[in-house]
Amino acid sequence: MSRGGPFLRACVLASAFMEGLCVLVVEIAGARAVAPFFGTSVRVWTSQITATLLFLALGYALGGRLSRKAAPTDAPDAGAAAVRPGAAYPPFSFPVVLWIAGTWLGLFPWIRVAVLSLCAPAGVALGSFLASAALFGPALLCLGGVSPLLIQCLERHSGRGGQAAGSIFFTNTLGGLCGGWITALLLIPHVPLRLALLGTGLALALLGSLWAWPLKRAAVALGLPLLLLISMLVCPSPALTCEMSGAHGVILYSHPSGVGLIQVMDIQTDGYSRGDVLLVDGINQGGVDRASGLTAFEFTEYLSYLSWRYHPRARRALLLGLGTGLLAKQLRARGMRVDVAEIEPRMADVAREYFGMPADVDVHVEDARAFLERSRETWDVVYLDAFAGEVSPWYVLTREGLREIRSHLAPGGRLLVNMVTRPAGSPGLDRVEAGLLDVFGEARVYVDAPQNPEAGDLVNACLVAGGNLTSDPAPYPGKAVDWVRTRALAIEKRGRPARAGGFICTDDWSDLDEAEAELRLQWRKAVLGQVGPQVLGD
Repeated sequence: MSRGGPFLRACVLASAFMEGLCVLVVEIAGARAVAPFFGTSVRVWTSQITATLLFLALGYALGGRLSRKAAPTDAPDAGAAAVRPGAAYPPFSFPVVLWIAGTWLGLFPWIRVAVLSLCAPAGVALGSFLASAALFGPALLCLGGVSPLLIQCLERHSGRGGQAAGSIFFTNTLGGLCGGWITALLLIPHVPLRLALLGTGLALALLGSLWAWPLKRAAVALGLPLLLLISMLVCPSPALTCEMSGAHGVILYSHPSGVGLIQVMDIQTDGYSRGDVLLVDGINQGGVDRASGLTAFEFTEYLSYLSWRYHPRARRALLLGLGTGLLAKQLRARGMRVDVAEIEPRMADVAREYFGMPADVDVHVEDARAFLERSRETWDVVYLDAFAGEVSPWYVLTREGLREIRSHLAPGGRLLVNMVTRPAGSPGLDRVEAGLLDVFGEARVYVDAPQNPEAGDLVNACLVAGGNLTSDPAPYPGKAVDWVRTRALAIEKRGRPARAGGFICTDDWSDLDEAEAELRLQWRKAVLGQVGPQVLGD
């Protein structure tokens, strides 16, 4: 690498850009890495951002010390240093910090499960922070050390410390902007997480080698990137099978996406396939009974059954969240026109290929609330069953979000909401009940009975909102497997009026994520105990 003035400056700024890009890749991909154990709530994102800022700050301090040690002692000032032959060239500590950062990211596929398993008992906030710190802290610390070393390099070259710092931070921030978009739009939806992080480590190692090459460190400059390249080819892949209580699971489909890791698992007992289940970050989003083609999980049938009871003459339905598409399939079989707002484009393909969703279900690839604000149509029934893993979109359940839904209901229309709660209720359920009463004036709540009361199971709750709620006794035309129909009939007897008095969430102030944090952790622990962490990597 030449040490000429303009070329050296360009190389320094390119390195600053690359460092900023890699920091954002690690930060965003890091949050996705801990999601299978801790979810994607605001606590997890806060922990990830906190860990990132902490280790970057420590890295800035480290880089400052390294740059001071590398400063020439025989120069009376920066200007004198700049004219010494080679004085403007970064010290050997610069490629070293890049190599360490790249190597640590290269370890991710091998240490991920062990680190996350050790940190999980610490809870959502502390556990996700400790996991982020262990998995990505050393790499971020080294990346934080890059900027001070580059600033020192430019300062020696130009003799203008303030201008050098401004140029580095400007270029570094632009790199971060690009890194955020690249991670969100390209890496997470299309590249396995382990390869995205390994590839980032390889890029950092290559960058370090380019800077180290003129320093006659050829063996290291070539060896480390080659080692990381080989590790990309041989790194451990997620398991494709798991053993669950009395059943064997086989992964048929697995793909990262904007909402989480989408997987379809074939559930087998005694060597026979019983049906497929849709998982997002390991959380069950529904499943099909192979023999009948109908839903194998009661919560999907609750929505269909209760909507018939409260609006048997409904002809148009809107689903906010698609999942397996089995609810849309059931509604189409009843002769209803079905529209869907689904933010993840792959979900429609999965629903059609693995769960038999009809081709004439109109799927709009759009966020639920954004779709409602854009649309001018009305529907007889709106179903809110949207989950990214275990997290519901809080902004749809605020007063303003519910009012937007109400404005799209035809006269006599109903809103049905699917939630997960405890048999005795939960803070999140209290908030949603209060919000529905505030906006619709009337709502009823159907909380499922636990299948294993002694284990303190989490259960589904189906809420129905609208005016003049009266159950119609007309015979239900929907088809269901026997045990699902039995539970649907049983939950109807468990209905009660919604309760007022809970905190009403608004766009300005919603604590739904915080209120449900412990419930979601309980849910995720149950998932890990059932399918195991080895299946949930991507």
